[in-house]
Amino acid sequence: MPRRRFFIPQDRIRGGMAVLTPDQAHHLRDVLRLRAGDEVELFDGEGAGYSGTIRFDAGEICVGALRKQEVAPAPATPIALAAALIKLDRFEWMLQKSAELGVDRILPLETHFSNTHIAAARLDARLERWQRIVREASKQCRSVTVPRVHAPEQFDALLADPEYSGWARFLLHGKAAGRLAADHFPDRPVLLCVGPEGGWDDSEAAAAGQAGFRIVSLGTRVLRAETACLAAVAVFRFLLEK
Repeated sequence: MPRRRFFIPQDRIRGGMAVLTPDQAHHLRDVLRLRAGDEVELFDGEGAGYSGTIRFDAGEICVGALRKQEVAPAPATPIALAAALIKLDRFEWMLQKSAELGVDRILPLETHFSNTHIAAARLDARLERWQRIVREASKQCRSVTVPRVHAPEQFDALLADPEYSGWARFLLHGKAAGRLAADHFPDRPVLLCVGPEGGWDDSEAAAAGQAGFRIVSLGTRVLRAETACLAAVAVFRFLLEK
């Protein structure tokens, strides 16, 4: 049986010992019913993995005798997925699967045809939930990195964001004249923008083109928004790592 695996932030590792967070400790003790002396694995979400032995110490659950594991290197080319907000259950399913596919960051977007809005009073709780979803997905697929989920922003704010000016930027658009092609895969970070069920408003597509985005389609099939996100990430991740 493979060892059980837990997320541990770097700041909770010190002196060859890791102190589990309360939620991870609860899962270990009360759900999995692991015991002192059992071997487990840890990952810090930033590229490092460890193995060690469970210890119960003054009310805390620790993992001692830490040994750093050799892990596969993270993909060389970062991929950011900017996805329009859709119904929350489908959006959260997309978050989970995008993390499994190896996206590096997820940027929720408010667009012209978005049908979901996160109230400011609920934003912190929603972001905490979304980060937990991608962390659990990363744990299950044995990744040692965890994508960061950003707060929702307006689409025009993303277009003007200087952080992505040097990235290869793509807008996936069903009305695009050209399809995604093999010569579109650059040796630099990639930003993928996927719209909601209603697609992109013509003014949004025009603004993206003026901002330097390449406007492409995934083909003739009409895909649901969450399916288009995963298809785009899977294609880019596969071809960028060849």
